[in-house]
Amino acid sequence: MNHPPIALTIAGSDPGGGAGLQADLTTFTRLGVHGGTAVTAITVQDTRNVLDFSVLSAEQLRAQIEVTLADLAVAAIKIGMLGSVENVKMVAALLAEHPHIPVVLDPVMVAGGGGALATEAVVDATREALLPRATLITPNGPEAARLARTDDATQWGQRLRERGARNVLVTGGHEGGDQDPIINRLYREDGHMRAFELPRHPAGFHGSGCTLAAAIAAFLARGRDLEPAVIEAQAFMNDAVARGYAPGHGQHVPNRLCPHGD
Repeated sequence: MNHPPIALTIAGSDPGGGAGLQADLTTFTRLGVHGGTAVTAITVQDTRNVLDFSVLSAEQLRAQIEVTLADLAVAAIKIGMLGSVENVKMVAALLAEHPHIPVVLDPVMVAGGGGALATEAVVDATREALLPRATLITPNGPEAARLARTDDATQWGQRLRERGARNVLVTGGHEGGDQDPIINRLYREDGHMRAFELPRHPAGFHGSGCTLAAAIAAFLARGRDLEPAVIEAQAFMNDAVARGYAPGHGQHVPNRLCPHGD
């Protein structure tokens, strides 16, 4: 029996549905992909900020991932918040056992409202163990600076590739003024860089990074090559943000339900 392509998200849970696993699953579904999940952490957050979180053990996370990969024909993996050094190292080891599956790593470190989601030890472990296992990493400016250990934006792509990252998409939402376009930069493993200009929307958004990374994973699961997947995912993201809404008392969320004017 035919079935949709399958993607697995490994990420934390957001009770408000704006980010994390909930954002990933909504994106997968909207793009015609069946979503599997491995929960890394239970967060206490709303559209304003993260109040608290509790990280699952590496053993609990491993069991979720292993049973899913054994049962489902996973065609792409998206990784978000991992929460602990043990989880980072365990996921990196598991990915080494499945090198044929493309992996999109969104190195979540800070929530949209500013709450910290990763210690410096987690950042270090991500840099050393996980970057080389990802097909693509999608850091925003502050995340790229921490991972590359430099505030010089012109060095981020090169530094991260030197750390083992194959392809890097640095998203530009944190750079520039309110009237400036967003510039995303894709640093490819063949040494080329391509810049993408997107319109900047006025509202602050919760879950936009999750949505973009999940969309790229969805298009990879559907068989796209990397750069076409990035291009299509950015178009999806732009529509979702343009039609975004505020479900609570804080930031807006991308409208992952009905983009493209449906």
